[in-house]
Amino acid sequence: MKIAVVEDESSIRNGLAKIIKKLDPEYELVGTAGNGLEGLHLVQKTEPDLVIMDIEMPEMNGLDMLEHLRKDGYTGRAVVLTAYSDFDYAKRAIGMNIDNYLLKPIKIQELRETLWNIRNALEKERGIENMQEKFLSLPQIFKGCMLAEVPVDEELNKLTLREYGLDIKDPLEVFSIWMGTNYDRQVSKVRQIVETYTGRVADYSSTIIESVRQHQILVILYHCQNREKIQKRYVEMLIPAICRALSPIPVFLWTQSEGMAGLQEAYEELITDREWNLSFPRGTLLTRENLRQMHPVPLKYPLEVEEKMRKMITERNQEGFLEALEQFIRMYRNGSCHPNEIREACIRFSMAILNLAKTLGRTAGLGSAQEIVGSITQAVTWNEIRAIMEQLYEKTAVAEKSETVSDLVHRARLLIEEYYSQGITLEELAQKLKVSDEYLSSQFKKETGMSFTETVRRYRIEKIKELLLHSKLKLNQIADMVGYSDPKYMSKVFKEEVGVLPAEFRKNFSS
Repeated sequence: MKIAVVEDESSIRNGLAKIIKKLDPEYELVGTAGNGLEGLHLVQKTEPDLVIMDIEMPEMNGLDMLEHLRKDGYTGRAVVLTAYSDFDYAKRAIGMNIDNYLLKPIKIQELRETLWNIRNALEKERGIENMQEKFLSLPQIFKGCMLAEVPVDEELNKLTLREYGLDIKDPLEVFSIWMGTNYDRQVSKVRQIVETYTGRVADYSSTIIESVRQHQILVILYHCQNREKIQKRYVEMLIPAICRALSPIPVFLWTQSEGMAGLQEAYEELITDREWNLSFPRGTLLTRENLRQMHPVPLKYPLEVEEKMRKMITERNQEGFLEALEQFIRMYRNGSCHPNEIREACIRFSMAILNLAKTLGRTAGLGSAQEIVGSITQAVTWNEIRAIMEQLYEKTAVAEKSETVSDLVHRARLLIEEYYSQGITLEELAQKLKVSDEYLSSQFKKETGMSFTETVRRYRIEKIKELLLHSKLKLNQIADMVGYSDPKYMSKVFKEEVGVLPAEFRKNFSS
């Protein structure tokens, strides 16, 4: 796809020029221009598939430039760069077939998605009449098969046999190196290592594909003489070389395809299988074979680690918190737990932090439970989950105590957090704080608007909700954990506070 950039701000213009070349090696930047008049001449001369343009520019604004081009017969795509104040131009822009608006400052992910969608649309428009010209490179043929953009038929078979000696039914091996959000930073290094390694082999042929949309590099192997032997060499040599060179370590996956017609299914398998990375040590090659051989065991949630973590947050002990977090992670990277159960445990762990923050009055900037759950649900690596937990720690433990309460009430809250499940009384709390229970009670009510009893009950209710949603514990077990000796009484209190019985709450809100 040939692209022209017309933008009067040099920093944005130059930045776009660099980014476009990095997003996909098949994007060709035909030139840049600093105003509408220069842009008009540039587009007329180079005839790009896409022009990315600002609206407000000297000499001639972007929409005037595009209007001239449309009158001259230019049918290429157009993307507008704009600020919020520019939306007055929307009606006029729509009439000139603008593909998209990109708000300044430009987000790389939005630019990547926009370019990918436009290229995809262009390829569909052009059809496959000139298949030999369009898909002359083997990477493009494989990519087209994976995205179901190329019909795997006799016409394609003639082409691949003639150009590459490859029958469309020949078996293929697919090796994926997934870098996630580190893709832009790591892709060049990964490609260099892969090219160095695959360039000196004799028992198979391969081609490399950069999948920008999925943040991965794919190595497709064909004419393989011994699949098991080749895979073993990747495990023993290529993967360790990548692990030594990169931090964080990518996710490695391997699957097979019975010919080019199966590449789309193989591609989708790789996306699905990624989630299993949470269940295995770093640098493990995830294959369909080793996943089929797994027999996941029920996950045991580490309550003792959660309690240690809560204590470390309360004491603002970052080193102790990180130790507890690493202990939590080590429990699940042994290939015995299903990733869905691991995520549920991580959600429960994070909700414990969130509830602690509510008790301590440190919820500023934490985000909603829904946002946190969403982030964990999308996580593929422990680095992503670790970052979520560390951010929660920073915003909970490091934050200063609420300015609206005295030091006495603040310390009282900390003690309630620590001892609520043991049935601590107001008298016991006052004794620990070395004040009278009458004084503590009046100050607590005055500064928080709730009595000591209401606070303990509220905290227990939040803990019950967490356990109902993120565990399979029975009601008598939950009651025991939160300090109720009678599960029926717990249910009664819960209904008074929430409006439904615990069983109904679990049924209605549990995912």
